[in-house]
Amino acid sequence: MYEYSNNLERKLIVRFFSSIGFIATFSMASLAFINSSYLLAFTLVVSSFVYLSAFNIGRGVEKSATVILYNLYALMFYLVLTGGAQGTGPIWIFIVSPVTYSIRGLKRGTFDIVLFLSAIVFGFYCADTFNIYDYNPEQFPVRIILAFIIVASLSGYYEFSREKYSSKLIALSQKNEFLATIDPLTNLPNRRFTMNKLIAFKNELKNNNIPFVILLADVDNFKKINDQFGHDFGDEALIHLAKTFENNIPQNAIASRWGGEEFLIVIPNVTVDEGELVAEKIHNALKASAVSLFSDSVNITLSIGITAANAERSIDLDIKHADELLYKAKEQGKNRTCSF
Repeated sequence: MYEYSNNLERKLIVRFFSSIGFIATFSMASLAFINSSYLLAFTLVVSSFVYLSAFNIGRGVEKSATVILYNLYALMFYLVLTGGAQGTGPIWIFIVSPVTYSIRGLKRGTFDIVLFLSAIVFGFYCADTFNIYDYNPEQFPVRIILAFIIVASLSGYYEFSREKYSSKLIALSQKNEFLATIDPLTNLPNRRFTMNKLIAFKNELKNNNIPFVILLADVDNFKKINDQFGHDFGDEALIHLAKTFENNIPQNAIASRWGGEEFLIVIPNVTVDEGELVAEKIHNALKASAVSLFSDSVNITLSIGITAANAERSIDLDIKHADELLYKAKEQGKNRTCSF
């Protein structure tokens, strides 16, 4: 099965081929019985019920897929060996390659088709050697085999192109999904990504009593910086700030751009006191490293509010609490951290 297919899709594919196989073989069995071809009718009935058994995929999708394919191969071998109805049996082998590639994919499908082709060549050989069926004209088996190789090659090329295109679509989808969670300016996670992480951390807090703290930070006087030095300098300041976070927070912490010049940092498995140490480290790093662009240079500062997440409180209330502490830091003169 395709590695990228989800389980539901795989079940639908298997059940589709199981249903088609049962309907087709049972119908042909009925026709063979009417025409007094009792051995062929019996073989087709057995094959139809094998297809029907594969419809029940409770034992596993892969096992059911294998039952469908190898039942098909066995039936095709029988039709080649005996000629089927008036020597038309080998014509049915052309359905093998598209069915195989649809179920198996390119690599495994190619292996199975080579195995099947070897069996068919052996079937024609046995039919001729042991006088089981006399194909007329003598070139018929060779032409059938050559035509099958051409059809199988075309089916394989189509499957190769389809899988290659699908891989590109998957890669593009994954890239878009990644970009949807990243702030393009700072390359930090965005609000959407961080909210999902906060939900996961909150569940850990409720279920396993693993604490975490939230740091909400805002750049001091950012509007004045933009007005004085320009928006390019403001963007450079935000990029500088993102790098400062990455270099000064614990490895298991998440720093994100919450919006505008506001950033939210989540640090799991720490207390508020330990969170204050991280905040102080960030303050010192910003003090020691100025933002520079062309001839302009300035040290930016942050106001930070820190709160410990509460298992009985919603995430929105946790963030609101951190926001209240952030504005308290602003009121007390900025460039500082406030917490309880």
